Amino acid sequence: MKKLLRGGFANDETAEIVRFGLELIIMKTVISSAMIAVAIAMGSLPEVLVFMAVFAPLRNNCGGYHSKTRPACFFTSILILAADIAAVKLIQDRAVILATAIFLILGTAHIISLAPVDTSTKPFDSIERVVFRRRSLLVNIAAVLATTALALFGLHRFALSASCAVLITGTLLAVGRIANKKGVAT
Repeated sequence: MKKLLRGGFANDETAEIVRFGLELIIMKTVISSAMIAVAIAMGSLPEVLVFMAVFAPLRNNCGGYHSKTRPACFFTSILILAADIAAVKLIQDRAVILATAIFLILGTAHIISLAPVDTSTKPFDSIERVVFRRRSLLVNIAAVLATTALALFGLHRFALSASCAVLITGTLLAVGRIANKKGVAT
């Protein structure tokens, strides 16, 4: 930050915003790197990459529950990843197709009924709410289409992983809505 200030890339007025942005980039890089390392260790890299490709745009547009601290965010992210890996490894044979459909339907129902869900640290104004609602629905449609295409091409483990991303996003929306109603800072 000192180098940015000295180099004229930031000033005292923008320093906090720039610092926050840099911290966010670093945190997302650490979390993504850890997720990829865990995926490699568990032999699930392709499925995890599909999960991350579906989950990231959903999460960015739908909102929902956020951990209060960076370490809690890191561990929550790893737990979410573990849930995806467990689902892909444990659900087998014909149950994969059924689980994919159920996860997709439940997650989509939550997204349609709840998205977007803001947080106490980033409340939406009326315009943002409309914009993020539209984006949430469009990204969910893309996720449903991608998951369906994966299933139709017989890539059932990838479809299951994508549907896990939809379900977890929907779950985080519900938890975020509950936290907001209870006045819990998220």
